[in-house]
Amino acid sequence: MPSEIPADKLRGVLEIVRLANAEMDLGSLIALITQQACSLLEADRGSLYLHDKETGELHSSTALGLSGKTIRLKLHQGVAGLVAATGQSIIVDDAYSDARFYRAVDEATGYRTRQIVCVPIKRRRGDVLGALELLNKRTGTFTPRDEELLSLLASQVGIALANAQLYAGLRTNLDRLSRLMKVGAAISSELDLDALLRIISQTTSHLLQAERSSVFLVDRAREELWSRVAEGLDRQEIRVPLGAGIAGMVAATGAPVRITDAYTDPRFNPEVDKRTGYQTRNILCAPMRNARGKVIGVFQVLNKRGGDFTALDEQLLASLSSQAAVAVENAQLHDEVQRAYVQLQALDKMKADFLNTISHELRTPLAPILGYTEILLSGGMGALPSSCLRGIQAIEESAKRLLALIENLLVFVRLDQGEMALQREPVDVSSLVGRVTEAFQPKVEEWKLTLVREVPDGLPPVMADPQELTVALSHLVDNATKFTPAGGQVTVTARAVAGDGGKAAVEIAVQDTGIGIATENQGRIFERFYQVDGSLTRHFGGMGIGLAVAKQIIEAHGSRVMVESEPGLGSTFRFTLPAAA
Repeated sequence: MPSEIPADKLRGVLEIVRLANAEMDLGSLIALITQQACSLLEADRGSLYLHDKETGELHSSTALGLSGKTIRLKLHQGVAGLVAATGQSIIVDDAYSDARFYRAVDEATGYRTRQIVCVPIKRRRGDVLGALELLNKRTGTFTPRDEELLSLLASQVGIALANAQLYAGLRTNLDRLSRLMKVGAAISSELDLDALLRIISQTTSHLLQAERSSVFLVDRAREELWSRVAEGLDRQEIRVPLGAGIAGMVAATGAPVRITDAYTDPRFNPEVDKRTGYQTRNILCAPMRNARGKVIGVFQVLNKRGGDFTALDEQLLASLSSQAAVAVENAQLHDEVQRAYVQLQALDKMKADFLNTISHELRTPLAPILGYTEILLSGGMGALPSSCLRGIQAIEESAKRLLALIENLLVFVRLDQGEMALQREPVDVSSLVGRVTEAFQPKVEEWKLTLVREVPDGLPPVMADPQELTVALSHLVDNATKFTPAGGQVTVTARAVAGDGGKAAVEIAVQDTGIGIATENQGRIFERFYQVDGSLTRHFGGMGIGLAVAKQIIEAHGSRVMVESEPGLGSTFRFTLPAAA
């Protein structure tokens, strides 16, 4: 066959092949082959069609004289469709008198086709890659020799086209992978759910070259899908029952759906189109699954620009779905935490308001009670029998305990509301310990305990609020005396230590020989109203708030209460305060 072809034409074919093998960009290669083939055979126009196995169509994005227009044909449709389907070349001398001719392209472009020569483009293994079609020879008509020349060219450029397709696929995959990575980075850092859904919707449309996309989330409580974001639409909430429409069906079944013609598919619900005025052509819909495989949402992508959604698009959306699911669940969890935090703040305020109100209401009648008991015990209203005095003393003691409880509650309120403004000043530790231990002396004598004070001379003063520090230390001593059986000892010590950065500091400790605290309970003893054992509480008294108050006051000073304890051997509570400069 080649021997019948003029040498100059053969040289022309070889030159085209050389140029083709040097070009890796598919679009540029198709344009090059089409243009050179037209020049070689003196054709007016030409198209190079590639076969899309997924859609079963032939498509040409480059047609000499039809720049920028895409032609799509089905197999067996038109001359090019027949050539691609059969693998056999065709020459048509009079297009409009030939039944094989597909006039729609002429009608769409305004062109008048007279003659056609079309040859298959094959890979080395023989499968058809596409078809090369030339129209209207400028002088005369297309001949069998033209057909042979074009077939020779097609056989030589088939390898270059296959390589360019492979290269284009690799570039596309790398580009999409890069975009996926960027999308993953963008969505992983966004915790606002609405903002996240907007980012996902916009990036999905861009990634898949779609006109619009929506992200629906599953509302299990209402058995619905909902979306407040539909890219390309005004901000509005869309709700779809599970199982209804394409998105609802995908959510219910967990299977992706790809539709080339929405209005011919019985599963498509056109109601949203009617409401919005939009015209849906094709659809790609895929489930969004979390790490446990549960469907938590649905991607719906509409109207791919320049064609239909492909299996590759479906794979890409599946990859995006796995990233998006993690980000969505994180954002949902963040939303729940934020809502819970707001609710907790409201509850905390209600609690603080209640405690503040009830504390003041209880303290008001206590003042006259304590006042009158003091007058009665001092004889201000005359001598009373000893039995009456014992009763009045019991009233006074109970009223004082109630007042102490109220004061502790008010401390909680002040700390929670940030109203405790410490009045720091140099505090003499020896005097502080002395005042506290002296106040407890009657109690320890009554309970047959020994209260020891060990404070060396020359300790530097500490920077603290003297009133609040007295309250904190008093609670630690009270806790120690409360849980130390008769015959035991409570020791309050203070010593100079090195604080943060080696600066001078003073450590204050309260040690007892009491019942001790089990290791598993030591982390909770500072919780408000926490009591290790109800039987112990009934035996030793208290409501479990003293240590909590002490902890909060000491932490307000920038320190920490440390506890060392062993059941049956007693406990030691210690904290450190910086020395005054």
